[in-house]
Amino acid sequence: MPRADTLAQTVERRFPDPALKTPPVPAQKVGSRDLHSLTNREGFHGYSRPGGDPFRKSGINIMADAASYDEQVESEYIEETTDLLGELDVVIQQFASGGEEGRRRFDILLGKLGSLCVTGRHTRHALLNVTMHRLQNYMDGLARPTEEQVQDVLTFSDTMRAILDGQIEHEGWDFSEFVRSLPVLRPLDVEDLEHLDVEIMLVEGRRSTARLFERELRACGYRVASVRNPLEALAMAVKTRPDMVLASAELDDISGIDLACALSAMPTTKKIPFALLTSYKQGDPRLKDLPDQAAILNKGAGFSDGLADALSKFGIA
Repeated sequence: MPRADTLAQTVERRFPDPALKTPPVPAQKVGSRDLHSLTNREGFHGYSRPGGDPFRKSGINIMADAASYDEQVESEYIEETTDLLGELDVVIQQFASGGEEGRRRFDILLGKLGSLCVTGRHTRHALLNVTMHRLQNYMDGLARPTEEQVQDVLTFSDTMRAILDGQIEHEGWDFSEFVRSLPVLRPLDVEDLEHLDVEIMLVEGRRSTARLFERELRACGYRVASVRNPLEALAMAVKTRPDMVLASAELDDISGIDLACALSAMPTTKKIPFALLTSYKQGDPRLKDLPDQAAILNKGAGFSDGLADALSKFGIA
């Protein structure tokens, strides 16, 4: 009996809560504070009982908070897109009529459109985002729009509204047929130009350089989809399946050679012809990792001839 009393006293002293059957877990140091003090802070929703899992319950709340945040981003994306479309119909008409104010409002609107394109990558509205990206490409190449070009922009606006309203839907990730039905910017100063149903994705990080190649490609009658970021180009190639990808060797995040390797490794894109824009010559050791089937186009005066050779190699009209 004395031994039992001693044991009971020991238990009472060591475990004040009779419901606890295990000793408290020693406090773990987190910087200069212990874990128990952190879990007992106001606003922390984890378990504070010793021996419990302080992150199990908080993990649920974190997931709920993340879902709530995603819903908020989606809602704001749709709201801002709707507002932009309402503004677009007015601004494009004002821009076409001339004047500095129309140009200024157009440039502001183009900036908003670019921001929404970035936000849209992280939403579930893939079809809307692809259409928005094509509208950005179209508007980025406008000087002073003609009446026909104004109608093209309004066609984009109507299409995006129809997507928002659920009148246009698309299953799966292959948007190639859909995007080819959208308006495409054509050069106005080239007579008797044969417009080809051939789409080339141009991946070039420098805007000024991209515009030079865009004009060259459009002058040849090709549809051009311009993408600045190579990682975005990967996702866009999966969705739109261009007839050829033409990428600069020097890009941000990953190189043009990395992009070629990634595209050739994915089942959905491995058959898409790829051409690398570079100043390196064939046989340069810096090109050793470029897939064998890729073409090499040298920048400069020989670009047009190189492009023709690459298109002939790939059997593209």
